[in-house]
Amino acid sequence: MPPIIDSHIHLFTREHLPHLAWSTPENTLYEENSIPEYLSGIPPSKLADFKGFVFIEADRRYTIPSDEAISKNDTVALKKAWEWPLEEFEFVYGLSKTHPHGKYVLGIVPWVPMNLGASAVERFYELLGVEGEGGVERKRMLKGFRYLVQDKPSGTIGEVKFRESMGWVWKKGLVVEIGVDTRSGGLWQLEEAVKAIQEVVKDSEHAGGVGAFVVNHLCKPDLQILPSEIPSHPTFQAWKSNLKVLAAAHPSIVMKVSGIFAELPHDESFSKLTASQKEDAVIAHVTPWISETLSIFGPDRVIWGSDWPVCKMGFEKIYPAGEFSAWETWYLLATKVMLKLSQDKDVMEKLFSGNTARVYRLS
Repeated sequence: MPPIIDSHIHLFTREHLPHLAWSTPENTLYEENSIPEYLSGIPPSKLADFKGFVFIEADRRYTIPSDEAISKNDTVALKKAWEWPLEEFEFVYGLSKTHPHGKYVLGIVPWVPMNLGASAVERFYELLGVEGEGGVERKRMLKGFRYLVQDKPSGTIGEVKFRESMGWVWKKGLVVEIGVDTRSGGLWQLEEAVKAIQEVVKDSEHAGGVGAFVVNHLCKPDLQILPSEIPSHPTFQAWKSNLKVLAAAHPSIVMKVSGIFAELPHDESFSKLTASQKEDAVIAHVTPWISETLSIFGPDRVIWGSDWPVCKMGFEKIYPAGEFSAWETWYLLATKVMLKLSQDKDVMEKLFSGNTARVYRLS
């Protein structure tokens, strides 16, 4: 089997739970979710192929500093406003240096205040301590930035400040990580993201040294549409049309195949199936979307991620007594989808590791 690099995981300890914006005691992820828990879901037979992961920010709490604090670079005020996102970077960077399994931390994609403009992004970047002789290793681990727009009001990603921020990160040679939700939020989220990214990359076809745009989770498509209805369904057609425009905008735009368990049906139509029936059903639901993604973006611009531990939430509703972990199940399902689509060894290697290593410039 090909080497494996997981392009999308989140990590946090019990101590971090009060500082996560979405975290409540009722949430099933309200527990320790750090490296040991993550690795426990990877079967020993796969660890030989497993090379590591890219950490993606987990939506820490923050406050908005004043315009004056940003313009005057008031580090005291900025550190207070952004305390927990800054601490998140320190936490994961520390794991990479001191944890027994720190070798698996291949890169870090923290939060950044993209909504506040390029100056704010630059201030946050400076506070990470990645510049100067003492920041060489920290800079090597920093691979990009993410700011979730899936739960933000319409127009957020299209604002001038947001586009300026994305451009600053991209031209810095870093990854701009984008999360939109077309199923729960609406197709407008994808449409706005496509227009905003087009605006950032226009007239830059031959620009050198730029980073990449990595769109998360297939844009969270409506995987609850019945397989027989997918090809002609208006939602599928609109999703596909937007992806074609997005892919054509610039060769640095990449799609992440991840996050599927959260979008699949969570009713008895899945959970009460036998193991083999369930596998066939999941594959039938996701294959058309993955097939179109491969066709539109090509094998060099698609990467695999587990979305751990978020993947456990939808997984437990579909597999209430699962024999395998969410990580292993999604890896096996993705492999079978690729085989069903007659993808060869080279394409499999690109999906599961090669493209991720290139896009995030992993060393």
